[in-house]
Amino acid sequence: MKIAITGGIGSGKSYVCRQLAERGIRVYDCDAAAKRLMRTSPELQKQLKLLVGEDVYEDGQLVKPVMARFLLASEENQKAVNGIVHPAVADDFRASGYKWMECAILFESGFDHLVDRVICVTAPEEVRIQRVMDRDGLSRERALEWLAKQLPQEVVLGRSNYRIINDGQADISQQIDTIIQQINNQKKMQQTILSIAGKPGLYKLVSRGKMNLIVEALDETHKRMPAFATDRVTSLADIAMYTDAEDVPLMNILASIRDKEEGKEIAFDFKKVSSKELREYFAQVLPDFDRDRVHDSDIKKLLTWYNILVKNGITDFEESMSPTEGDNVDNRK
Repeated sequence: MKIAITGGIGSGKSYVCRQLAERGIRVYDCDAAAKRLMRTSPELQKQLKLLVGEDVYEDGQLVKPVMARFLLASEENQKAVNGIVHPAVADDFRASGYKWMECAILFESGFDHLVDRVICVTAPEEVRIQRVMDRDGLSRERALEWLAKQLPQEVVLGRSNYRIINDGQADISQQIDTIIQQINNQKKMQQTILSIAGKPGLYKLVSRGKMNLIVEALDETHKRMPAFATDRVTSLADIAMYTDAEDVPLMNILASIRDKEEGKEIAFDFKKVSSKELREYFAQVLPDFDRDRVHDSDIKKLLTWYNILVKNGITDFEESMSPTEGDNVDNRK
């Protein structure tokens, strides 16, 4: 599960991130990453030179006054620069391995689609104004201009999942601990990936009731429905595949496919290839799979599941699959 910290200028996001760091949680700083990439990425520099002009860089260094003039010239210019920088930052975040990010313009940049949950740090407007004035040496009028350029705090809060009040009075540490506990509880629910006999695709566990489970389809519909014990619900974490030696957990095989495909969907149409081609491919993933007991249909089902998981941004299979703790499961496929 990926988490974002956001909030308006002067809300105190950086302070919250420092508190998270003290708990061993690394937070990806989108603003710092953008500056780093503009300084170090040859491809980004090439695109910015084409957009702004060759003089935006001198000896590999960004010429800030040139960039500032371009950005201030029009809103279209700002959008054009963001259209170059934001995708590069998004790609960098995906490749970073970080689970948490700090982003002041999370919703404006579309980065909310990169995360599963959003924490909004809030503070009263007068507190935010004073913080910005003290921090940056600005006049009140200038600080108000900066606040006005961002989405209203209530809008950001309304699109977030959690709130941290940073007004100088509330206990920040206690709020952080409470939210982390809530996230961990939610993560336990979401990490359980299920298959249901007779139904296509995969599902994630949403909640448990006395008589059933509530599951959500891992497809574009995200449809939720009840699943009962008679439905033969199987956790992917409880599935293993036959080999000539010990059976191998499915999550390990999925991880091998991920490494082979470099985290992307499978490149060929495995549903249309011959049995020989299918098995040759699978032998690259699981060399000693039991040729007699593992059928073509089993391999195709596994590869289909892999593609579904990747489409849904699930590639850390070891983390994303947790046992169902007593639900009706099959232990072999």
